[in-house]
Amino acid sequence: MLAGRLPWESDDEVLLLYAVGNKCERKWAHEVNMKRREFGEFHHLMKQLRQDEVKFKEYFRMSNNHFEQLLSLIKDDIEKKEVNYRESISAEEQLALCLR
Repeated sequence: MLAGRLPWESDDEVLLLYAVGNKCERKWAHEVNMKRREFGEFHHLMKQLRQDEVKFKEYFRMSNNHFEQLLSLIKDDIEKKEVNYRESISAEEQLALCLR
């Protein structure tokens, strides 16, 4: 029980106010995953593969043009909405992961 609480406040309300007051931050993903833009395979490798059509085809078993066509067909169905507390995985990255 926290000191200084009012008689009508529930424990949940007190804990929530305490967390907000102390700027408690929730972790929605592991730290490694939070740094995927910095260290992740997709964000580094995809730039290089886009510049080399032969390597792109070896990696994804389709040409860069076919990848873009497929992405344009399914993008609206797989794209996630950006929210304040976490960054969504792009439709391009989701497709690349599915093809691997």
